[in-house]
Amino acid sequence: MSIKIALAGNPNCGKTTLFNELTGAKQHVGNWPGVTVDKKEGVYKGNKEVTILDLPGTYSLSPYSAEEIIARDYIVKEKPDVVINIVDGTSIERNLYLTLQIMETQIPVVVAVNMMDEVEARGDQIDCTQLSRLFGVPVVPIVARSNKGLKELMTAAVDTAKKKTRPNKLNVFDKNISDAIAGVEEILTDVEGEELSWRAIKLVEGDEIVGKTLSGDQKVKVDAIVAEAAKHADGDTEARIADLRYIFIADIVKHAVKKKAKGHVETKSDKIDKILTNRILALPIFAAIMYLMFSITFSETFLWVIPGPGVWLQTVVCDFWDGPLTDAIMGFLTNAGASEWALSLVGDGILAGLGGVISFLPQILILFLLMSFLEDSGYMARVAFVMDKLFRKFGLSGKSFIPLLMGFGCSVPAMMATRTLESEKDRRMTLMITPFMSCGAKLPIYLMFAASLFPNGNRTLILF
Repeated sequence: MSIKIALAGNPNCGKTTLFNELTGAKQHVGNWPGVTVDKKEGVYKGNKEVTILDLPGTYSLSPYSAEEIIARDYIVKEKPDVVINIVDGTSIERNLYLTLQIMETQIPVVVAVNMMDEVEARGDQIDCTQLSRLFGVPVVPIVARSNKGLKELMTAAVDTAKKKTRPNKLNVFDKNISDAIAGVEEILTDVEGEELSWRAIKLVEGDEIVGKTLSGDQKVKVDAIVAEAAKHADGDTEARIADLRYIFIADIVKHAVKKKAKGHVETKSDKIDKILTNRILALPIFAAIMYLMFSITFSETFLWVIPGPGVWLQTVVCDFWDGPLTDAIMGFLTNAGASEWALSLVGDGILAGLGGVISFLPQILILFLLMSFLEDSGYMARVAFVMDKLFRKFGLSGKSFIPLLMGFGCSVPAMMATRTLESEKDRRMTLMITPFMSCGAKLPIYLMFAASLFPNGNRTLILF
């Protein structure tokens, strides 16, 4: 029999590494219908009857971004034979939130606790047998990057798929929420089987996508039940359900996970966050970093002493282009007996024209390099957090800041980056604002005005 397995998990949990290890070269990548999100599908190396699909990373089944909607729709509508939920063992509490939501769909599940080598290196212990008993689903420890535990994982997954073993219904919610879910289930007479309970939970959460499937009469009845439940949940059933899930997870972790470090240990990242996201210091630090970035890129002297890398590299390129390269080409054409118009076309037209454009490439290259460093260092994510409050006033989230800042390099990748934004409204607004950012194509114009209008001024300050 052919078996369809879906890999689901949080971003950066090792899901893609696991997918590559399981499928090897027997995989292909395309796009999901209607969206530019990668669709990765492959055949298991150990059994050609097993097809594996790598779902986009998601933190929950309450979808906002295109990736999250795809992951949820596939699990709920396509109903794979089994879902392998990859959990990052180093952040197990956060990752198990998705596990609970997948189990609520009643699709057969196998949990793979990844990065067990890092867990052991920390001196922590995760009792997967105990986790399996508490959750009522197979839990397998693995290290995806070193191929450890993958055979056992696939054996458990295939066995679960063949037996069609569904997860146990866990006692996660309090009486108020449980009664509301039961009440909604009675209204959903057009829904059958395992999907009934999941839809009821989503409706009590206030899920808009599931809410659109209700008829007018059903919506009125469901809204009444949810409003009544909200009275006993501080006015927000979605937040209450999330709290109850985390309380349940904390209890499970207490019984199955032993951590060497007691309490919260302040990491280097925490100490850096205290400065970079400080209420008073964050914006001045951001302005200073941006000025520094422009100074490295556009200033003739960086920190008043060192030659600016951008200008220095530009000088090297221009000197080579206008000197040895142009002399060599023009000398070759002259010796070959080229006519005057041909010499003028190549020398004054092609070489001079390209030289005007190429002279700015070193600075654009330096700017891209610096922005990539800020992105990879994690600073951009911190700036998004800092900017959130300000951006909310314009109807955007702080996450819009990253694509907009990328627009300083090039508008094309900046626009592509908007697909990670959670709401369609944010994506559209950010797309429309991005062309107003000072991208590389606008840079030569700014440099020309700065050089022409402020020949003796501080060009870095003008551009800043």
